[in-house]
Amino acid sequence: MESEKYFIGKEGKEIFITITVSTHGIATTEVKLFQDGNINNKGTSTNGAGLISKTSLGIDSKLDGATLKIETDIVLTKVPKSVWENCFKNLEINYFLEGGKPNQKSPLEVLSFEKKKSTSGETIVVTKRIDLLFE
Repeated sequence: MESEKYFIGKEGKEIFITITVSTHGIATTEVKLFQDGNINNKGTSTNGAGLISKTSLGIDSKLDGATLKIETDIVLTKVPKSVWENCFKNLEINYFLEGGKPNQKSPLEVLSFEKKKSTSGETIVVTKRIDLLFE
């Protein structure tokens, strides 16, 4: 799966992520950091909206080559079936990264190949990968 890139420095700055989900369904988001063969859970939403408040990923100089895998599951059970397709088409998730190199795209958004829906259309799964790289 293709990853987006977020460029970081070696200045000892803390890198943060914030995630917002715009949907009418019940959303849960998990943030995992893959680095040096290890997987670290960096956050799980608990509010049904998929929101991850500003969360530290660590210090830039220690994150080179790490990959963020962010998975958001959205269940549309409480939404009328007639709007499920619109929920999928118009899904908006914003990934705000802070502390890296200036003038990078912000927020990163969901790309079409990152989202899938269940056969029934009742569940949407989004998997976003972001590589953290020294520039």
